[in-house]
Amino acid sequence: MNPTPGDTPDDLRREQIRQRLLMQALRSGQSGALGGWMRAPARTDLARGLAVYTANAAVNAERALAARYPTVQAMLGEDTFVPMARAFWRQHPPSRGDLAQWGDALPAFLAAAPQLAELPYLADVARLDNAVTQAEGAADATTSTQVEMDGQALQAAPGMALVDSPYPVVTIWRAHHDPQQTTQPDPFADARAALADAIAETALVWREGWVVRVVAVDAPTAALLRDALAPEH
Repeated sequence: MNPTPGDTPDDLRREQIRQRLLMQALRSGQSGALGGWMRAPARTDLARGLAVYTANAAVNAERALAARYPTVQAMLGEDTFVPMARAFWRQHPPSRGDLAQWGDALPAFLAAAPQLAELPYLADVARLDNAVTQAEGAADATTSTQVEMDGQALQAAPGMALVDSPYPVVTIWRAHHDPQQTTQPDPFADARAALADAIAETALVWREGWVVRVVAVDAPTAALLRDALAPEH
């Protein structure tokens, strides 16, 4: 809601109430008390307009989530991803207009979904997807921290992140995104083997130029990076 010149405090309060009622109506699919806040010409088409608005919002939400969590979308497939995205939208509707900034709660939502219990690693894959998206959109660093790793200096920049998991999240992610894997006759063979062997992985995510890199690091390297990237550094 953007105030316009001449708005009084009462005007702003009424608009805030309308906004809250609209969000409640979108979550429930019922116009309810919203009709009392609409002008008479709009009131007659409220239910139809709400249905159209809800459908459009849900489609936009699906697209926004798919852009932010592409591996999750690929793993679930359209038939499962679409209803999941709509359920997530109803429980965690956007609080601001930029949908690209929406979806932080998805990993926890996936972890708590009983329908997805057979994919216990999906929430951690979502966390990795999110780290990749954040690295892609991170601002270039004006200053940087150098971390020595294997005799090379790694530049720590905004967007660098570590994602710990008891599952082989990097191997799963590479099966969907790394050309060396996706071009194999069976891109998911390594992921299946790593899951069968209960391999845990910590992902290191960073941006190199315009390209986001994702690699698995061992426990000592992860500990070194956490120490070097801690706020006091």
